[in-house]
Amino acid sequence: MAHGNPSPSAAKLNSPVSLADIEYFSSTGAQVVSSNSPLDAKYNVDYFGKYFGDSEVILFPSSTEQVSKILAYCNKNAISVVTQGGNSGVAGGAIAQRGEIILNMRDMNKVRELDIISGVVIAEGGCILEDLDNHVREHGYIMPVDLGAKKKCMIGGNVSTSAGGLRYLRYGSMHGTVLGLEVVLPDGRILDALFTLKKDASGYDIKQLFIGAEGTLGVVTAVAVALAPKPKYAQIAVLGLKDFAKIQRAFVLARQNLGEIVSAFEFWEKRCNEIVVEHEIYPSPLNESHEFYVLIETRGSFARHDIEKMDMFLDCLRENELIDEERVFRNAEEMEQTWLFRAQMATAHGKCGCMHVYDFSLPSKYQHELLVAVKNHLQDAGLYGVEDAQVKDVTIFGHIGDDNIHLQVIAQEFGGTVEEAMDPWVYKWVGGHGGSVAAEHGLGAYKGQFLKHSKTPVVIETMKSLKQLLDPNNIMNPGKHISRA
Repeated sequence: MAHGNPSPSAAKLNSPVSLADIEYFSSTGAQVVSSNSPLDAKYNVDYFGKYFGDSEVILFPSSTEQVSKILAYCNKNAISVVTQGGNSGVAGGAIAQRGEIILNMRDMNKVRELDIISGVVIAEGGCILEDLDNHVREHGYIMPVDLGAKKKCMIGGNVSTSAGGLRYLRYGSMHGTVLGLEVVLPDGRILDALFTLKKDASGYDIKQLFIGAEGTLGVVTAVAVALAPKPKYAQIAVLGLKDFAKIQRAFVLARQNLGEIVSAFEFWEKRCNEIVVEHEIYPSPLNESHEFYVLIETRGSFARHDIEKMDMFLDCLRENELIDEERVFRNAEEMEQTWLFRAQMATAHGKCGCMHVYDFSLPSKYQHELLVAVKNHLQDAGLYGVEDAQVKDVTIFGHIGDDNIHLQVIAQEFGGTVEEAMDPWVYKWVGGHGGSVAAEHGLGAYKGQFLKHSKTPVVIETMKSLKQLLDPNNIMNPGKHISRA
């Protein structure tokens, strides 16, 4: 049974949707799909099949004005709303678990403006990330965020979950690259903060409230993003190493020797490598098997300069006896295949069983210690490392450059004794080591209750006050995110 589902006897927070409601939604111009039973699993099940919804009504608005009319009506009539983009999230934040209507942004997918001088794009919230990236590439730019789910996820969802992605080390977070937002508030008012200036000290930075709010404060209908220049030259090195301490040392040397051109520094452990080879049928990027793997990407403007820096860096690693094998990819097709190997890691794990995925920010000095602690904890509970164990695998991979670690516990089922053993133990452990309970996947349907392990009571109460101020009738994504804290 997937956690997060309310029991059959749990009261719904919103009023039932009537025929008159459906007629009104249709009159706004939005496409309306409704039935007498839960909609297609495409909209009512999360990416890894852990969270299930029961929505019977889904709306597809095509303009900000339609969203405004819909929310104003819902607010007046106590109808709760869950905003959904590509439904590629893994925390259940876009799943309607209390009979809410789904407001899907699929049809709001226009690029409103592209300023090729200042390098700023204004795009509607339903633009798919990869499509948006392809569009701006034609003009010499790239989207600063790059995710494994880029073929499906939408820019509005990226903003609402404060997505980090693969190249955070070089391009930063949504908090730094989003210049402005257009948001429809819960009462239907349109908040036009769609600024494109890169410097603005004129009062509160209102847009920041909605970055990472996961649809609890309003609906992001348009985004202004500061683009990054399209790199003229890129290369990737994949390294094989014996222990985690060598990864940390290699990262320090990468910052020192590759400097301004390093754009990504990823790592994964041996078992992760085996899982991708087995379930995604991709060849390993290295010839030998290693305890740990590191992927380093550089992006620059002068090939000879970048190649020389990479070669010198690898020489430095060898001199310090940090690596056992290395391979450099400079061909575009080879680099794409190498990134695909890394990007398929989560999907491959999901094919191994029921994946309890944990997404933490944690100082890098504790990241491998987390893996050891989890394995020992599950072994002590009799759930791992024994015959017919309920836990099949425990792995870690992540983004060393931004302290983001992904922990996977592959079990025979969701919920049950495995979840009871892990939660809240693992969240307390992370909080006790200076970490955050959610790095880039968001709080979603479940993790809000553990926020106390990484945020102070005053911070949490301030968040709740903002929610109450902007959404006093609690129609926006009720029962999730900060509401669970």
